[in-house]
Amino acid sequence: MSAPALPSIRKRLNQVLLSIALGWGLSMTAGVGLLTHHVLDDLLDGALRESAEVLYALVVRAQQDTLGQPLPLQSAMLPAPPHTENLVWQLTDERGRIRLRSHRAPEQPLTDRLEEGYEITREWHIFTLPLGPGQGTLHVAQREETRQATLALAMAATVGLTLLIGGGAAWWINRGLRRELQPLLDLSKQVSGLDPLQAPASAGPAGLRAGLTATRTELQPLVAAIDDLTARLALRVAHERATAAHAAHALRTPLAGMDAQLAVALKEAPPSLQPRLTQTREAAARLRRVVTALISLFRSGGELHWQTTSVRQLLLRLPLQHTRVQATGADEVPCDPDLLSAALSNLLDNAERHGAREVSVHAEADAEQVRLTVSDDGRGIEPAKRQRLQAALDGQHPEEGLGLGLTLADMVARTHGGRLHLLDSAEGTRIRLSWPPPAA
Repeated sequence: MSAPALPSIRKRLNQVLLSIALGWGLSMTAGVGLLTHHVLDDLLDGALRESAEVLYALVVRAQQDTLGQPLPLQSAMLPAPPHTENLVWQLTDERGRIRLRSHRAPEQPLTDRLEEGYEITREWHIFTLPLGPGQGTLHVAQREETRQATLALAMAATVGLTLLIGGGAAWWINRGLRRELQPLLDLSKQVSGLDPLQAPASAGPAGLRAGLTATRTELQPLVAAIDDLTARLALRVAHERATAAHAAHALRTPLAGMDAQLAVALKEAPPSLQPRLTQTREAAARLRRVVTALISLFRSGGELHWQTTSVRQLLLRLPLQHTRVQATGADEVPCDPDLLSAALSNLLDNAERHGAREVSVHAEADAEQVRLTVSDDGRGIEPAKRQRLQAALDGQHPEEGLGLGLTLADMVARTHGGRLHLLDSAEGTRIRLSWPPPAA
């Protein structure tokens, strides 16, 4: 039975963008249409009113002529009902004198222009139309501030409408993209929490060994590639871990035999050879501690055996030849005692080999962090070299002088979920192991 087809990110994004484009176009069309309708309504209503005024004046004048009551020309203004006038007009004779005007038109001529055309003054926008020889000239005008106010209103309304629709479209796009890209973010979270060494053998209906879930068609090849990479990483790490563990076990027995033989040789050897045999036995002891640390690390396999451990008791079990160790601060800390013992053994061995005679191990523990600071009075590390070593530890890349002791201690800290830090020190070396305590 084939697996059901998953939704496609590409198709869903196409649908979202198409919907947004259609919505944008319809909204802009409707908005601009309403705005244009409003502005044209104002202009046409003004023209209609002015037409009514002219007709009103003509009708009144015709009635007065019929009744024998001629219109008094000295007023030069046609009668009209009180109203707000968007357009004004004047009829002037060939000398530029006003013969007739609308009731809101100024008493002075709007312009001296006699030929047909437009003229713009500081106050008026004027259109001039000659009526013919002896019939005068008609001037129709509109206040410039009225035109500018109408234009500003139209532009402001258009800009506001565009911003409003654009903001809505941007919100719509962002919402749609966030919804469609959420499966990719979910997959990223799954990958960030994936441990190739602890991935289940099979998970989900698709049988993904890494336990990942693809909810979109485009993510299926990515999930398959991650699954294959996880399987190969797990196989390689398991092989390397098994090889190292076998090598460490194979080395531990000969090293124990070497120590026993050296102990016997020290008793039977003449005094002249005993210093060399002692140095050889110390070197074998350091090698045995390194092998023990490796066995502890590979035994854990990333799985910690948390215990509340006494730091003082842990230090008492460590074999030290010429260094005095003092434990300060908290006595008990949560940790894997075998791994922490391996880390401390290597750090103390490093301190001893670099001339330290006094070592202090200070422990702190609270609800958020466990800190173990190892300070010695040895030769210390130069600041430039310390920064270089810290960068190598942080980046997990090899660096000359890093040494197996620091590497093993850093591995122990990382296995606990923490880090190793090389601290500034005026004298000797200060190294801090820190990790979060286990969940309750």
